[in-house]
Amino acid sequence: MNDILKPFLRKFVLVFLDDILIYSPTMDLHIAPIKQVLDTMRTHKLYLKPSKCSFAQTNIDYLGHIISAQGVATDPAKGIVAWEDNE
Repeated sequence: MNDILKPFLRKFVLVFLDDILIYSPTMDLHIAPIKQVLDTMRTHKLYLKPSKCSFAQTNIDYLGHIISAQGVATDPAKGIVAWEDNE
């Protein structure tokens, strides 16, 4: 996947295995990168499962982090809530 999307990596795409994150500063600037990625995937005969896709999100859970306009934070649901002392 990294090879196929290499021209877009760290410009507006992050890839981890089969997870693809397309990002942009505004919704208006978001449409063109989505189209570029989808066209590239179609060219390489790669298909997406619609039920696993989310488009035009202002925040998203990605690899145990919550990414939003405010920045990146650890997902509280994935964090350690209590640490047991084994004394």
